[in-house]
Amino acid sequence: MLKGKNILIGITGGIAAYKVCNLIRLYKKSGANVRVVVTPNALNFVTKLTLQSLSQNEVYVESFEIEEYKPEHIALTESDIFVIAPASANTISKIANGICDNLLTTTACAFSRPILLAPAMNTNMWNNPFIQENLFKLRNNGYHILEPSSGFLACGDTGVGRMMEPEDIFDKTIKILSEKMPFFGKKILITAGGTKEKLDPVRYITNCSSGKMGIALAENASKMGADVTLVSTFPQEGCYTNIVAETASEMEKVVKEKLFEQDCVIMAAAVADWRAENYSEEKMKKGEEDSLTIKLVKNPDILKEICEIRNSAPTRISGSQNSSRNSTLPLGEGCPVIVGFCAESENLIENAKTKILKKGCDYIVANDISRKDIGFNSDKNEVYIIDKDLNINKLEKNSKQNIAKSILEEILNFSKIKLIN
Repeated sequence: MLKGKNILIGITGGIAAYKVCNLIRLYKKSGANVRVVVTPNALNFVTKLTLQSLSQNEVYVESFEIEEYKPEHIALTESDIFVIAPASANTISKIANGICDNLLTTTACAFSRPILLAPAMNTNMWNNPFIQENLFKLRNNGYHILEPSSGFLACGDTGVGRMMEPEDIFDKTIKILSEKMPFFGKKILITAGGTKEKLDPVRYITNCSSGKMGIALAENASKMGADVTLVSTFPQEGCYTNIVAETASEMEKVVKEKLFEQDCVIMAAAVADWRAENYSEEKMKKGEEDSLTIKLVKNPDILKEICEIRNSAPTRISGSQNSSRNSTLPLGEGCPVIVGFCAESENLIENAKTKILKKGCDYIVANDISRKDIGFNSDKNEVYIIDKDLNINKLEKNSKQNIAKSILEEILNFSKIKLIN
C-alpha cells in the first residue's frame, strides 16, 4: 500500500520510542522507504544501530554530520510525510514556536508536506495550557495530531498521555496520504519506448521513440500516489516497478497478464507494427547478392486486444480496489481505464478518431510526429486528448512532465464523471 513512498520518522526523547521499532517494520512491510531522524535524547531509549537495521538506512542525529552535498535538514524534506513519534512536549513546543535547535526541529520547520505528530507525555504535561495552546497552533497550521490515549503511564500515573499504538499511526499515515494523493491505493500500468523486433542476434527493427513520455507519466503517477508498473523496452529506475519487454510479443504477454490487476493502463509505447517472420539464430552474413529480402508479418495489436478483453469481461473488482481499505476512487468501476497513444504524420485528428473507435479504448492521446520541436526524442510535446465520445481537449506545447500531469488529471476527471453517472 505504501510502495515507493518515502516516509521520514522523527523520534524524540520518551519511553514510547521503543514502540517506533514496530512502526518502522509496518512501513517497510508495506513497501515504503523509511528514513529516521532522532533527537540526541531519543538515543537513551532506542539505539541508533537498531533503527538503522530496521529502516535499512542511515539514522540522522546531528545537523553537521553531513556526507551529502545538500544540508541534511533540506535533503530530508524530500519525503512524502514526516511522522514524529513519540512527539514530546518539548519538541511540540519548539515546532509550534519556530525553534530550530536540533536536526529534527530544523527539518520540521523546512518541511512543506504533511506532518503527523503522535504525542506521548505525562497526563499533567498533556493538560498543561501552554502545551494545549501549542497543539492548537499546530492544528490550525495544517499539522495532523494523533492524540494520545488513556492508560497506565511509565511514570506510574494513570490518565491521558500514552502514545497511540504503531498500528494506529500506520493507519493514520495511509489516510493522510490518500487525501493528499489522488491516485493513492490505485494501480497504473504504463508502457514506454519503441519495441525492438529482432532479425538475428545483432540486428533488429525499431522506431524513433525515446520512451520519455511514458517515463514522465510513470513519474507523475507515482507522485500522485499510484502503485505504478512501467513496462519499458529498456531498464529504467524510479519509484515504480520496472519490467523490461523489448518486443511486441513480450510486451503483449506482460500487459495481458497484469490487465485486471490495474485500475488504469496507459499504452504510451510505440509498438512496432511488423516483425520478421523468421528469426535467424545466427548472424546473417553478407553474401554476393546486392539485396536482402526479409518477410515481415504483423505484430499483435496490443491496445485493441486488451480493449476487447476488458470490454467483454464481466465487471469485477480490480486488484487494488480489493486490497486497499482506503481506495475510494472508482477508476474503471472494476475494469481498468485504457488509454492509447496515436503517432501520426498527417490527418492527426481524423486518424486519431478512427483509431479510438476501432480500438475501443477510453482515450487516445494524439501526437504529431511530423514536427521536429515536439514528440520523438524531444523533452516537449503537444497533444490532443480524444475520448470515446470524440470530445477533443488540446494540450498546448509544454514539457512532457507537464503534459503527463495533464493527461493523468484528465483520467481523474473521467473517473469522477463515471461515479456521478
